[in-house]
Amino acid sequence: MSKSGGFARGSHYYARRKPLRPPSGYSFLLVTEGEKTEPNYFVALRNKLRLTSVDVEIVHPEGTDPITLTEHAIELREMRRIAARKGEYIPYDETWVIFDLEERGDIRRAQAERARQLKGAEGIRFSRSDPAFEYWLILHFEYTTAPLANADEAVRRLRRSWVDYDKCCTPRDELLFRTAFDADNERRCREYHLIAGGDGNPATEIDLVIHNLNEATRPHYRLLIE
Repeated sequence: MSKSGGFARGSHYYARRKPLRPPSGYSFLLVTEGEKTEPNYFVALRNKLRLTSVDVEIVHPEGTDPITLTEHAIELREMRRIAARKGEYIPYDETWVIFDLEERGDIRRAQAERARQLKGAEGIRFSRSDPAFEYWLILHFEYTTAPLANADEAVRRLRRSWVDYDKCCTPRDELLFRTAFDADNERRCREYHLIAGGDGNPATEIDLVIHNLNEATRPHYRLLIE
């Protein structure tokens, strides 16, 4: 201790830097299959909700199958935990793996089940779209449970309402304003499949991610999602 009563420069008693904390106080990791479509959507939504890249980290790894995506999520989550123990960050509060199931019989459906059983996957949440993310976008414009054979068919159906849609599109504000309508349509879709049975096509779990993102922001920025 110095004569002045303070700790000398370089002393190990200096306080460590506070860990980087999200402005919202809650931290998400989203690992997406899509290189453009899903990241563009979630970045636009993150901005709409006045969240930051510290609140919501969006990652697209090189591999796109459910197992590779989940392995990447496990690795990133563990790296964040290590950084948290060093006082550099706080751990992720939620880690999501987001992917499409594609057409019936596709190997990805079996991989999706195997991904849940991977060592270290405990607590990771999965958001699947059957057959593709575009079904979530379709529900922004209409309620439908008409089966969709694959992603191409989902895109064709979407272009009935979003004529110039392509996978590089960034959602406009007016589309994001329709998210509450979309989430309500997806709840109706799940209820329909529960009653009707069948293979559950089409369906999406994107609304589950969005509900939690919406809850993380300040009340006056939230979308009107029940």
